[in-house]
Amino acid sequence: MPRMKRLQISLEYELDEELGRMARERGVSKAELVRRSLRDSLKPLPPLSEDPLFQFRSSGRGLEPGETIDDVVYGGK
Repeated sequence: MPRMKRLQISLEYELDEELGRMARERGVSKAELVRRSLRDSLKPLPPLSEDPLFQFRSSGRGLEPGETIDDVVYGGK
């Protein structure tokens, strides 16, 4: 296990309740859920130019008949 540093934070009561509910649903501790959330939120975002929706929008082309935005973004048809 990686070396850990202890950190104390203060949360509003409602936020702590929601954190506890989500942790129980996922079968992890509140601390683990906070760590995962921080890891996810601190990841650098890819450049906008790599976003398929941005590429489509900036290309100036429209959707083909029967094509959906999901086809463009997720590589459907």
